[in-house]
Amino acid sequence: MPSTGQRLWVGHAAVAVLCVALVALIGKLAYIQVRLRPSLLEWAQRRQTSTITLPGSRGKILDRRQRVLVGSHDQLTVFADPLLVTEKADTARALAGILGLTARDILARLERNPNSRYVVLKRGVSPEEARAIDRLDNCPGIGLVNEPARVYAMGTLAAHVVGFVGLDDDGRLGRGLAGIELACQEVLKDSPGRRVVFWDAKRQKAMFQDAGAYVEPRDGLDVILTIDAAIQEIVERELANALAKFKAQATMCVVMSPKTGEVLAMAVAPTFDPAEPGRFPPERWRNRLLTDPVEPGSVFKPFILAGALQAGLTRPSEVIYCNMGLYVIGRRQLSDHHPYGNLSVEQIITKSSNIGMAKIGERMGNRRMYETLVSLGFGRPTGIDLPGEDRGLLMPLRRWNSYTTSSVPMGQEVAQTPIQLITAFCALVNGGRLPKPYVVAGVVDRAGNVVEDRRPREEFPQVITPEAAETIKQILIKTVNEGTGRPAALEHWQVMGKTGTAQVPWSPEARRAGQRKGYEPDAYLGSFMAAAPGDDPQIAVLFMVRKPQRSIGYYGGTVAAPSVKVIMQEVLTYLNVPHERTKPTEQTTHLVDLRD
Repeated sequence: MPSTGQRLWVGHAAVAVLCVALVALIGKLAYIQVRLRPSLLEWAQRRQTSTITLPGSRGKILDRRQRVLVGSHDQLTVFADPLLVTEKADTARALAGILGLTARDILARLERNPNSRYVVLKRGVSPEEARAIDRLDNCPGIGLVNEPARVYAMGTLAAHVVGFVGLDDDGRLGRGLAGIELACQEVLKDSPGRRVVFWDAKRQKAMFQDAGAYVEPRDGLDVILTIDAAIQEIVERELANALAKFKAQATMCVVMSPKTGEVLAMAVAPTFDPAEPGRFPPERWRNRLLTDPVEPGSVFKPFILAGALQAGLTRPSEVIYCNMGLYVIGRRQLSDHHPYGNLSVEQIITKSSNIGMAKIGERMGNRRMYETLVSLGFGRPTGIDLPGEDRGLLMPLRRWNSYTTSSVPMGQEVAQTPIQLITAFCALVNGGRLPKPYVVAGVVDRAGNVVEDRRPREEFPQVITPEAAETIKQILIKTVNEGTGRPAALEHWQVMGKTGTAQVPWSPEARRAGQRKGYEPDAYLGSFMAAAPGDDPQIAVLFMVRKPQRSIGYYGGTVAAPSVKVIMQEVLTYLNVPHERTKPTEQTTHLVDLRD
């Protein structure tokens, strides 16, 4: 039996051990509290909280009557926090049957970024799928969130104008990549907010952090266009009809206000779906009206004649001998579609004589022709507020030669974009002032308050004298009433215009690949450029058919003028433009040569 001293010693030893253990425990607690506290707090913060991005809504794109062309709406997205998904394989199998995905695909997404706190599993989740996910048990780390998606409310309408938006690295809406979406990116874009959220073990929101950590998202501003959706529908319907009827490579059309420069409609066919641009080849995205200079052919003739009239070098009634359809200039031979003898200057346009225009060009000389074209805006961008505009091709005067003197008046040796052509045409029919085309009328906030008015305020420059412009206008009226533009004549409004048929040069790629020069065989561009009404033009239209099937038709008066007639009839009616007293003259009843 232990003695009293032994028992006392054991008691003291036990107390000592207990004290040492207590000191060690206190030291351990102090170590945890002082040394490990920051890392443990960080670990807990990482496990229990996350910062949620709160997206704003990208601004809408509206037509001139504030009809929605492009908007945004919320869509449900199912996401995972891989750090909280304890049984990845079981979770993948459970979700696969709900989301219509394979378990292997879901598992791959979970394991691809194991340290990420936000992995999208599927966007555009239906309400039924969302309810099924909410009912899942033992699937921590899976959640649902609303994200904005871009909606093209009118489908493919005005696709080349509105453009489309790309996605960022997380698959969310990113920057605009084409059209207005790109041109007005800084206006349309939203500013995302953020909120720190505490989660429970089932990845359900338990509470929000204090208000100081909350940043409110800001919606983008809305853009109002000059485009009219109703006019755009008319134009796109006619483009599709002409594309199919003439089995063409492409058709394109622009409708403008000659007075203001507002673009009322702009379209190219075939088109694409801006909601899914990746399903279409990139060349479909290109707005050919801005990006593709063309050799214009006979639609170019009125611009040269305007310069000659303004300089006093000719007059409409002057008679010029057109050599019965064959004119030899040195080693060059020029021909007309029809053997003409004496033609007045007015008839040279109405009948579209190449020889007559070549002789007017010789009278003008290279410098005066060049200066006329520069004043009308050729050789430089129009400045339209859409991306991708080409400057066209107008060679420097030092490179002009004797061939140029007779080629340019026929619309050869130059290449201009359709938007340049219709803009210069507006100057011919509006009294000689060169407008600046534009498609963005202004910017408004969600309450409808005007933030920015983008309508031009400066006065358009006078590039052609009013007298010369009026003379050209009367000649263009006769071209429709008596000449090649007759298929575009309307009963209640006087139309003025000019047809054109140009050969299509080989593409640069084809020239490089096959050492080809000159023009592609049986490849034409049929055009018609027109305005109405005659007394006070409200609309100007340029319609082009690229590479129609020759056996069906390829002259501008055949492939383009009838479509312009339909467009003008419906648009003038839609705009409630009063009927004119003037009707097509009796001379329009006889057959005319539509070759041009």
